Amino acid sequence: MVKAISYAKVKTDKADAKTLAELLRVGLIPEAYQIQPERRELRELTRGRLRMIQRRGKLQSSLWNLAIKYNVRNTEDMGWRYPRQLLEWLTPQLPASARLQSELIIEDLVHLQEHIHALEKAIEQMGDFTRELELIAPIPGMGIVGSWTVLAEIGDITRFPTDKQFVSYCRLVPGSKDSGGARRHKSGCKDGNKYLRMAFGQAAVCAYTHYGPVKKFYNKVKRRSGKNVARAVVAKELAKIVWQVLTKNEPYKGFKGQPTRVAQQRYWPQPINPNA
Repeated sequence: MVKAISYAKVKTDKADAKTLAELLRVGLIPEAYQIQPERRELRELTRGRLRMIQRRGKLQSSLWNLAIKYNVRNTEDMGWRYPRQLLEWLTPQLPASARLQSELIIEDLVHLQEHIHALEKAIEQMGDFTRELELIAPIPGMGIVGSWTVLAEIGDITRFPTDKQFVSYCRLVPGSKDSGGARRHKSGCKDGNKYLRMAFGQAAVCAYTHYGPVKKFYNKVKRRSGKNVARAVVAKELAKIVWQVLTKNEPYKGFKGQPTRVAQQRYWPQPINPNA
């Protein structure tokens, strides 16, 4: 309701103060959560890492859009982990102008991944091993860095009375736009924590890639609703598991009643090897 101030026709300090006072009197201004001071620097590092990963995804999309423009498709199953091999396979199929652009994009990807590695090392050194980390690190797709990212954004889990409120805060469920008996989903809502949305989205990709029970569940939802919805549903299930283990202080037992192996990697699987 505070957003109504910016849309007011008469917007002065006196009018804004009156609107704020009325909203505060009837309890329409929610309390903002303030993170613990000792977690603030850790949160800045984890958020910086997520922003870099977001930029990396945009560079990857730019490269494939450039390749598709010249009818070059990924038929050789070339991945992102070995960018030098990808460049050797891609550049002979492109004209000179596009070849130069692809070389520059891949060079940016390698440099960006080096920066991501540096942030991950700093996050691991800054974060101490705690009971909360011990609880959520074994969850599929989380790992040490992913767990610290989630914990730095959550703060105190008790401020979410139910798992539904926590999942909604993570932007993992659509809103509703019901009117006249018709029910519609309200997509594109920006209420909630965008960093938790990014963190659980990345954890979901890792989980259904490397864990059998999660992959089986993902494929089931994918056949019915498509890959984007399936990824969001897996991320939502992981967020619900995180809420359960933190609120009940119980170790992770399995995904949808099916046991999964303990994660062996300390980080999410690296999509790019900067030294390759």
